[in-house]
Amino acid sequence: MKRNIKLLVVPFLLLAAAGVAQVKNSSGRIEDALPAGINLADAKSVEIRNEAGVVVLSGTFANYAAPLSSKGSAAKAKGLAEIEIEKAGKANKQEIEVSVENLPALATFKLFVDGNEVAIFTTSKSGKRALKYTRKDQ
Repeated sequence: MKRNIKLLVVPFLLLAAAGVAQVKNSSGRIEDALPAGINLADAKSVEIRNEAGVVVLSGTFANYAAPLSSKGSAAKAKGLAEIEIEKAGKANKQEIEVSVENLPALATFKLFVDGNEVAIFTTSKSGKRALKYTRKDQ
């Protein structure tokens, strides 16, 4: 009977591990794949929206960097988004790194680039989060 229980637990644990889309490293930064439809080479704007869809942070890219500022109720919130594009022959690597702070603690937000949703994330107990999304195209 004990062996049957182990056989049931192992597949469950494997499925649970496979269902985790985002990976947090030791610093708490979320690292994940950049969605296929997002083209960072032409990116102009970045937004952080709350669960209601209200923009709480926004910025415009200049030289692949966009300081994020807020207006309204989240006036102390701030952040930075940076893009990196690497080309090696036919290969193309696109990466966006975003850091935010002074947002509500343990709240859920969405990251948008040029109006396209990139990710959903939750802030830390201190209202911070660092994100990194990467894609390599052949």
